[in-house]
Amino acid sequence: MNGTQSDLFDNRSQIEDLFFQSKKYRTSESFIKFFKFIASFNHYSRFNCMLVYLQNDAVTFFGSASFWKKRGRSINEDARPYVILAPKHPVVFVYDVFETEGNLSPMAYLEKGLGRDIHKLDGQISQGVYDRAIATAKKWGIRIDYHPMNYFQGGYITIRHELKIGLNEGVSREKNTKTLIHELAHLFLGHTDHNVIFNKEKKKQIELRSVPHHLREIEAETVSFLLCYKMGLEGQSIEYIANHFHSEEDLQLFNYSKVIRTADLIEKMFFSEW
Repeated sequence: MNGTQSDLFDNRSQIEDLFFQSKKYRTSESFIKFFKFIASFNHYSRFNCMLVYLQNDAVTFFGSASFWKKRGRSINEDARPYVILAPKHPVVFVYDVFETEGNLSPMAYLEKGLGRDIHKLDGQISQGVYDRAIATAKKWGIRIDYHPMNYFQGGYITIRHELKIGLNEGVSREKNTKTLIHELAHLFLGHTDHNVIFNKEKKKQIELRSVPHHLREIEAETVSFLLCYKMGLEGQSIEYIANHFHSEEDLQLFNYSKVIRTADLIEKMFFSEW
């Protein structure tokens, strides 16, 4: 990407093709399976889901010992129990699928329910490329933390006390690279309340923008798609964007120029040597 007018049109065409595929995918069988599986989490009340989340926000899919027994899975000896409330019982203990054993591994059990691996990412980048991107983020005052996360969560960006990006502990550098780009995109697209970043030599102003949440996710994932595609990393951007697509109006509100310039900026700042 060199920011020329030709590149602008090439990238716009690529983005429009991405949107077209996303809209088609909304009605596909595998996408419907995904949301049916998510809906199955409602075997406990929303309040109890909140209780479990407060005890450990990295929990993926939980159930009681009897719940797992009916599904041919047993609880590990050292499994951590989580407390929920239930009628006619003071409390009930539930356990995450990753604390259970059965014919399928916990990951395979989840993927079977989803119909596919939602985190599948093809392609590779070198350790050096990844390390330089992380080091650059830190030079600009962006703290990078690693945490175990929910199966459906890739990462996050927060400015509550300091500018910080959280990445998923234990996943591949390719997956964390994709997440890093997505969260950096939120920052430079002006989706957060952070309007300036500094390094030792200079500062960079960020134009803050008022954008609906679902459109923020579409914009950030499109930036991620553009850069990852150029790096040879191909993942689930189509499905992700389809999830956040509300209507044709989103195409009118989508800021092509801002998204493409943000992709250029992140590539130049963080991945210039890839």
